[in-house]
Amino acid sequence: MYVKAHFLKSKEESKTDFRLSVSKAKTFDDCKAKFKFSYIEKLPKKEWDFHVFGKYLHDILEIFHKKLIENPTLSFEPLMKECVEISTEKYKDSLNKDQKHECNSIIKTYLELINEQKNNGKLPNVIGVEKDFYIDLNGKVLLNGFIDRVQIDPDGMLHVADYKTTKDKKYLKDFFQLLTYAYVLMLEDPSIKKIRTSFILLRHDFDHLTHEYTRKDVEPIGKKFLEYAEKINNEKIWRPNPQFLCKYCDFLENCSAGESYLIKRGIISQKKQKETFGLGSW
Repeated sequence: MYVKAHFLKSKEESKTDFRLSVSKAKTFDDCKAKFKFSYIEKLPKKEWDFHVFGKYLHDILEIFHKKLIENPTLSFEPLMKECVEISTEKYKDSLNKDQKHECNSIIKTYLELINEQKNNGKLPNVIGVEKDFYIDLNGKVLLNGFIDRVQIDPDGMLHVADYKTTKDKKYLKDFFQLLTYAYVLMLEDPSIKKIRTSFILLRHDFDHLTHEYTRKDVEPIGKKFLEYAEKINNEKIWRPNPQFLCKYCDFLENCSAGESYLIKRGIISQKKQKETFGLGSW
């Protein structure tokens, strides 16, 4: 399949209404029913504590690096203090005491890390945060998304990274997201022959899960998203995929298969299920 891909300045320039992102594709792979509830029926989603915490930390780091990009001479500690205050005010109605405490610990670790990198001459040059992209694929699909962080490493290699607040590394086995981001940057700059990509684990002392990709590695990505579009357009059944993670699904009360799976395995009780939904924060 030949793929003609080109950047658009905004989604409004797109000639197609069919939009895809990494998260949409992943949802379709994980559970067809969840995809239908989320993107077709557009049912309301819950505000989970771990989502709030993730957005809070992302926001602090985004503001911090944006300000550093604008003025690289700023001192790290007072700047970070300012950024934490800005984000805390923004999320004050959603955060709890434990989340604030954990965030302070993570930010302290980050400051220690970047100060050490600076002293050793190994501080990466962050050149972009929350980089958005809109890519037309054959006039059929608008591939869109945001990249948390783009930097140039001390060895000169371009490095694209995504922040993760997961507590368990075992859930980070799928690197399709990073492959997609590598595809985006290589499409943007044809001179790039190799790119470094990482998941940055905020709750694990900023440990990196890193892979490097060549142009040959990322070539199939455009085709892959066109294939996703075809599968989604042809889907008729929207079959659920009951599993342990249904416990954290926004649409569990709409899915009898997921509910039954959790009840049968004692993960939730039938009484608790009836009491919980309808009372949550939406």
